[in-house]
Amino acid sequence: MSSIQLFIACTIDGFIARENGSLDWLFELDNPNRTDHGYNDFISGIDTLVMGRKTYEVLLGLMDEWPYPNCKTYIVTYNTSFEVTTGSTSVLHEVNEEVINDLRSKGGKNIWLVGGGELITRFVNLGAIDEMIISIIPLILGKGIRLFTGMPEETNFELVNTGSFETGVVNLNNKKKQN
Repeated sequence: MSSIQLFIACTIDGFIARENGSLDWLFELDNPNRTDHGYNDFISGIDTLVMGRKTYEVLLGLMDEWPYPNCKTYIVTYNTSFEVTTGSTSVLHEVNEEVINDLRSKGGKNIWLVGGGELITRFVNLGAIDEMIISIIPLILGKGIRLFTGMPEETNFELVNTGSFETGVVNLNNKKKQN
């Protein structure tokens, strides 16, 4: 059964995007050696993506080509008339335990929960995130879209690894504690 993993960058003050959804601050990170911050290792273990509609639209605006043509992608939206424009992409109108169990049973590799904050909180509240790799970017935005929005339930994770990079980025790898 596939594991659901969150791999995401956030600022020191806990934001994953500006208020308007922009990720410009992420691309302004001084990275002369093009350090991937563990992304290539992570993505090699993924064959399915789950992302919110706003995240999907931001990614489409950033890329000339869809960067995940070899992955099955699910876009979560309540908008029943929303249509995807990329291959191997479907729409989910609901996320609940049944949907999550179905997703887990389909994959051969792991599932990447891409974002945004509302969707991440929904998965936390359903107890569905098995592992979180959070790349802390050395920046304070002051306002924007939080990593966890709304009312996330108290959930225990265990820090299993850290990684620091010449860019100042620090990765925190946390796995959900088993009761």
